[in-house]
Amino acid sequence: MRKVVAERAGGPEVLATVEVPEPEPGPGEILIKTEASGVNFTDIWLRLGADGEPPYSPGIEVAGTVVGLGDGVDSIRPGDRVAATPYPAKGAYAEFVIAPVELTYPVPDGVDSLVAAALPLNYLTAYAAVEHAARPRPGERVLVHAAAGGVGLAAVQLARRHGVELYGTASAAKHPALRDEGVQHPIDYRATDWVKAVMDLTGDGVDIVLDGVGEEQYRRSLEVTRFGGRVVAYGYSAGVLSAADPPPDLERELAIGIPLLSLLSDARAIMGVHLAGPAELLRGWWTDLIEMLQRGEIKPRIDGVYRLDEAPRAHQRLHDRANTGKILLVP
Repeated sequence: MRKVVAERAGGPEVLATVEVPEPEPGPGEILIKTEASGVNFTDIWLRLGADGEPPYSPGIEVAGTVVGLGDGVDSIRPGDRVAATPYPAKGAYAEFVIAPVELTYPVPDGVDSLVAAALPLNYLTAYAAVEHAARPRPGERVLVHAAAGGVGLAAVQLARRHGVELYGTASAAKHPALRDEGVQHPIDYRATDWVKAVMDLTGDGVDIVLDGVGEEQYRRSLEVTRFGGRVVAYGYSAGVLSAADPPPDLERELAIGIPLLSLLSDARAIMGVHLAGPAELLRGWWTDLIEMLQRGEIKPRIDGVYRLDEAPRAHQRLHDRANTGKILLVP
């Protein structure tokens, strides 16, 4: 089968499509025939060398059809349509992918595979940030960073359901798409100081900041929250600068001094979310998302679909923040 690997850390050019044996599922695992794989910033971090020694096999998001079962798997059958997040093994940029059954989610008939592949990382992350952590209330002001990216647009779609006033940072070319998604106040972070822009627009700040960028270690997001505000951190794309430079040491980069007295006096909070929660909790979130999808409340925006051998182009586009919505690979 064909699979994308990187024999060394580096820029997008280190990704190559190679022939490898088809994998066999072990106990508690399933084998998925890939129909689409998601491209995420986590894959860029991996390619840059943030997770052990090479060779690296990027990809932690896949949708397809079950074609093999490991020992002890009785909740899924061959022929079932699924999406999965194979965090431990990675390697979802491939024609066949191994995934743990507990990180596998059912895909109903009628949901296109491209849509299904766009849901697990982006929408489960956004669900954790919006529904689980931030819990917006009608009339609150919500600022979404990188609002035109995969997670950003998912967060916008989830937040707008609550009747909030939406603000979003993105380059100017993406503002029409943000307005189409219900963002009343797009902010060009490249042409203006977004902190000043938010304060000029609001007078006293926003109630919620959904931050997957982490500019200046999330401190700037705290600056624009008003009394009772909360910052939800779910990523640190600001740490990836050059397309090939080694990734920063996250322990050191994010070891920030939290202004605890200020948070106490203004009843503000900073929270982190990650998709390492209990499997049953994530499965419940997935069920909610599928129901929202079927009601038309959410709809992934597909930015581009690339072949496996075009993985370097897909990575470069994501690194350049040129995408509006989700980037996918197909076999």
